[in-house]
Amino acid sequence: MVFKSDDDAFKYYGNFARKSGFSLCIYKHDFVCYRSGFAPVRKKPSGEHHRDRKSVRYSCNAKMYLSKEVVEGVSKWCVVQFSHVHNHELLEDNQVRLLPAYRKIHAADQERILLLSKAGFPIHRIVKVLELEKGIQGGQLPFLERDVRNFIQNRKKVVQENDALLNEKRENDIMELLEACKASKQADEGFSYVYSVDDNDKLEHITWSYSNSVNAYTTTYGMLFGAWFGIDSNGRMIIFGCVLLQDEAPQSFAWALQMFVWFNRGRSPQTILTDLDPGLRDAVRGKLANTKHITCTWNISPKLSSWFSVPLGSQYAEFRSEFDALHYIGISAAFQNQSHHEMQYMPSKACIPMEEHARSILTPFGFNALQNELVLAMQYAMSELADGSYLLRHYKKMNGDCLVMWIPEEEQIHCSCKEFESSGILCRHALSVFIRKNYFQLPSKYFITRWLRESSRTCYDEPAPQDSDNEWFREYQSLSASLFTESSLTRGCTNYVRRELMKEVKRILEEVRSMPETDGVTVDMTLSPTG
Repeated sequence: MVFKSDDDAFKYYGNFARKSGFSLCIYKHDFVCYRSGFAPVRKKPSGEHHRDRKSVRYSCNAKMYLSKEVVEGVSKWCVVQFSHVHNHELLEDNQVRLLPAYRKIHAADQERILLLSKAGFPIHRIVKVLELEKGIQGGQLPFLERDVRNFIQNRKKVVQENDALLNEKRENDIMELLEACKASKQADEGFSYVYSVDDNDKLEHITWSYSNSVNAYTTTYGMLFGAWFGIDSNGRMIIFGCVLLQDEAPQSFAWALQMFVWFNRGRSPQTILTDLDPGLRDAVRGKLANTKHITCTWNISPKLSSWFSVPLGSQYAEFRSEFDALHYIGISAAFQNQSHHEMQYMPSKACIPMEEHARSILTPFGFNALQNELVLAMQYAMSELADGSYLLRHYKKMNGDCLVMWIPEEEQIHCSCKEFESSGILCRHALSVFIRKNYFQLPSKYFITRWLRESSRTCYDEPAPQDSDNEWFREYQSLSASLFTESSLTRGCTNYVRRELMKEVKRILEEVRSMPETDGVTVDMTLSPTG
């Protein structure tokens, strides 16, 4: 037989050994039975009780020897000697799995074992719990009780050694951290840091923040790291502050939240997203009483099975399907990270007045999100119900209908998907109703300040002035969009436009430079093709 590598040969002979009822050992590039060789002679100490362990070696001659050959520059491993003659009994499948070579504790089981051990479970209880969780009979785990015991002992030894090293370095590192905070304070007056100590005069908590950004120190040595971050009006992530905590106790979280509000001159956030930690939940309730507390979906999804599979029984599959459908409803595709260059050019997609009005007052990020919802709004059919509400249904999808309540007197609209309440961008269902109600502009209440341009935050509901400067920029934008769209049809069109456009731009630039420096009219150069 010929193999491409010694690894391939090892896999092949390992599978062969497992199926045949033995395990293998490796000597250089030769594979032999685990019972090959002779037992070493040990000297028994006199006057002491010595346990006489039987050796597993029986001078078994089963083997597979390999030889490396290079043919035309390609290496191959050839079997030069093979023997399947054993001088001992081969094991059955239910026995061979207990050989040391095949007893393995996988990563998931290792985490579970450590968790149960930390909770105080004895070894035999840990094994029993694993058997019950896997739904197997006793003794059917791929490892033995002594393997669990050895694993825990080895892990404790490693942890103790690491803890000793960390404790030795911790004090010096904490002093360096405080000195760094002091130096940053001297260099930047806007830098702030606060820390507390415990009863033993050791550092308990520390938090810091820069005036324009936050610098997170990575060396925590057993302390918990936290960060406050959000999204600005252009969709970019911004960091508000960082904190190091000694533990996850409610009072620690409360201290951190109190300091966060202090950093922000006493202003609490309107909404905060956290995980399911009960201590953090209690701290938010106590220190941010007027803040809306939301739990992230990705923290909830993994726990749905343990929460609802038993109470719901056979209905759980339908519940999970509906939950996942709700999770993916919204503007997740629109809120993907995009570069600054991509957001500057925003061509029309829906080609309706509502889109043009939104373009003039929303940030590129906010407009891009609303624009995608406008495009998708065209894919929904609307049916009016007896109570005056509307049922929105996708032309392809048979499920996922949404109910929209429309109050014309107050120009209020509510959708069952709750997208506007979540992101501040109207959903495709509500937009579909507005379009069918012949709205050319969305009501001003549905343009929240978060997504408005700076220049639109005081008068965003007023029509943009139609002065000549704005007009020629819009005309330039429309012509540019048409030019780039049509020139991308073929490579010949692209090359022609590139060549001729460069000539014309250079010619116009030379003429502009030759004109008088001023003619008494000042042009606002802050305008851009994006309006």
